[in-house]
Amino acid sequence: MSKKIIYKLLWSAIEDFVGLWELHWEVNTILKSDSYSNKELIKRVLLYFLDARLINLYYDKWGDNQLQKISQQEAIEIIKGEKFWSAPQMNNVCVKVGSTEKGEKYYNEELIESVVFP
Repeated sequence: MSKKIIYKLLWSAIEDFVGLWELHWEVNTILKSDSYSNKELIKRVLLYFLDARLINLYYDKWGDNQLQKISQQEAIEIIKGEKFWSAPQMNNVCVKVGSTEKGEKYYNEELIESVVFP
């Protein structure tokens, strides 16, 4: 797995609250394709980040920016599912990803070098 992809996904969550669908777009630009396997790769990385407490997921009404934190278990189900992986219409509920303090520290101290995915 490319460390470039791992860094890109975590950086996107650090830089701003980013929609799930936007993460798919980001990886597609790196891999130069728009395949289902790219999304499965992103899901694996996000589940790892979530388990390591590097990110949180939030509900948001697109265009409103009033984030509501999603529980760990529900976040797992959302990542594994398909519902929130497409760009939302204005004023529709979407899911965004944001880093935690631990996620920022992890990124900045390059602890990500030790990441190993099954």
